This record gives sequence, structure tokens and C-alpha cells, in this order.
Amino acid sequence: MKLLIFDLDGVIYAGDEVKPFAADTIKTLRNRGFSISFLTNNSTRSRKYYSEKLTSMGIPATPDDVMSSAVAACCRLEEKSPGGARVFIVGEEGLREELAQFTIVDAEDRETADYVVVGYDREFTYRKMADAFDALQAGAELIATNKDATFPVEGGRLLPGGGTIVAALEAAWGRKSFVCGKPNAFGIHRLMEHANATADETMLIGDRAETDILAGRNAGVTTCLVLTGITKFEELDSLPDNCRPHYVIENLGALPPLLDTPA
Repeated sequence: MKLLIFDLDGVIYAGDEVKPFAADTIKTLRNRGFSISFLTNNSTRSRKYYSEKLTSMGIPATPDDVMSSAVAACCRLEEKSPGGARVFIVGEEGLREELAQFTIVDAEDRETADYVVVGYDREFTYRKMADAFDALQAGAELIATNKDATFPVEGGRLLPGGGTIVAALEAAWGRKSFVCGKPNAFGIHRLMEHANATADETMLIGDRAETDILAGRNAGVTTCLVLTGITKFEELDSLPDNCRPHYVIENLGALPPLLDTPA
């Protein structure tokens, strides 16, 4: 292995609580020469924020080390509309920051939007949903940063995730969104390009089988499920083949020894 890509929520931390062994494991692996990157479906913050949060937890990181679903959404819009686009956002500040190169329209101009981009939004209201629906009916395309149904926070608690908001708009619109984050392999491919690593040289470490592990499978990389987040040990036997990890570890402390073991 050359490149190790870590999910954040549920793997490195939960809310403001760093997971056991996370900082020491990352330090050990970097000292052994591995390239370390981070891939999150959380669109609420910018890459700069995530790099500063990781650094404050004893895991030094730069914005270039982080790939988020908000960045993936920005890349999708660049591909679809290289000349610029008008965007109505349902989401938080991080999504707005990453999409700042486009024209962000407010509710008054919602029907002029080319795209409705939806992420996790802790101030989501019926009014926001209705405004986004107006934009979709007027011809906008629906883009989701992710469809995670839940979001882990401190103390093992789960909150409704951005996928619940996407589901509401899809139900009203009667059509599916384009999902930019995991399980889309786009973010993994971008990080592989940045590290000059092949699929055979890359491992994805995540806690959610239906997004992290499926994304890794879609990208053709080795996958490792860590049991500190969403997917639990008792669920493993019932996972579909495309969501089954190559390896399962109890916590990140088990990762360095695993990487010492021949495949």
C-alpha cells in the first residue's frame, strides 16, 4: 500500500471527540512512509476547516489532504457547466464556500437556478424544501453531496443525515438526484491522482458499508471497515457483496499490524 484514505466521521472522530488510537495511528503510518488523505461526505464545512480540526486533534493536515462531498459537487458543476452556473443551495457554510466560484441565487431568484445542490443542513425547513422544489420544477438539476441517512455525533448518538433532506426533495420531484460523494468513486480517484497512486496501492478505511466500502469497491481499491462508527459487527454477514470489506478491524489501533500482514 502507498495511499491510505480515511473517512472522518465515525473513523477519526465523532463530533469533537477524537476516536481512540486515531492520532497515534496516523502518526505511525506517516512515519512508515504512507501517504495519508481524508475523504468525508460531510459538506457542512470547508477543507480548510477540516484540516484545522484534524490538526487541533493531533493529526496535522492541510486542505489538500482533504476531499469532501462539497468539493466533489463543485467538480461536478465544473464538468457540467465550465462557463459558470446559477446554483440554489440547501446546505451550510462549507458548501457555500466550496461553490463560491458559481453564482449562488437566493430564494427570490430560485426559479433562475441551473442546479439545486443539497447537503446536510441543520436549519432545513419546509420553506427551504418548497423553494428548492420550485427551482426543480422550473428546470434545475438536482445534485446531492451525499445520501447518508444518519450522522454520528458525540456519545454514540446518531442524528438524521443529509440523505433525509435529499429523499424529501426526490419524493416531491419524482426523480433521483446525482450523488457526488460516496459511494461515488470520484473523490477516491481524485485523491489517487494527487498521490500518484494506483488502485492496487490504495486502501480506503471507513465505518459505513453502504457508502465508504461501496465507494472503495466502485473505485477498485482495497477496503477496510473499522467498527467504531455506523456498521456493526453483527451486520457483516448480511451485507451485499459490493458492500463487503476486504478487512474488518475493531479500531484504528489494529491498522498498523494489519498493514504488516501479507495480503
